[in-house]
Amino acid sequence: MSLLIVGGAAAGVIYSGVYNVAATSDHWPITRWALQKTVHRSVEQQASGIEAPKLGSEDQLLAGAANFDAMCSDCHAPPGGQQSVAARGMYPRPPELTHAAKEKSPSEIFWVIKHGVKASGMPEWGSSHSDADMWAMTAFVEKLPGMSAADYDQMLARAEASGVGHHAIGGAPDHGGGNATREVDATTGSSKGHNDAHSAGSNEEHHDEGTKGPESGGDSTAGHDDGHAH
Repeated sequence: MSLLIVGGAAAGVIYSGVYNVAATSDHWPITRWALQKTVHRSVEQQASGIEAPKLGSEDQLLAGAANFDAMCSDCHAPPGGQQSVAARGMYPRPPELTHAAKEKSPSEIFWVIKHGVKASGMPEWGSSHSDADMWAMTAFVEKLPGMSAADYDQMLARAEASGVGHHAIGGAPDHGGGNATREVDATTGSSKGHNDAHSAGSNEEHHDEGTKGPESGGDSTAGHDDGHAH
């Protein structure tokens, strides 16, 4: 009987249109709690079987910085920077990632980067980038707490000079073809040449759908206050 009452109430909310889905309107407290709890527990569960490799080599961090700048910085403001206008108009707004290393394990951050989060604006990068690319970004996110704007700028300059990540030879990967780039090995952190043949229709247009929804791992996220997993 209680299930019927709950189901009836839910149907009433859905069909009445009383719930305001506008990005200018906050979630109801119960909705926010349910979304946050669901995403946080899901990320923890899904990432539980992932074993993180050794992270933090020089090449790996530089590749991670270059990839973050090209793929993530519009939504997740870099040190000393600001979110894009589009990101500031999203609800929930993508969080800064300085919290992620404190709240999420490397495996959880990696999982969110690879798989994304439904209806949150957080894209999945697994279909267009290698695991090594995503472990490099994970390593970089781990270093974000305490990173200054000057540190960030220096890392980007060194990444460009070293030709790693999205600063690889030939420029950022062409998601419709096969540019030659240097990949950072996920285990050793050393760079190696490879033919970067990414799939067409990449996540470069990741805000085309689901930008007005719930949540680093995640985190990546990795998950933060408004249900973002970035």
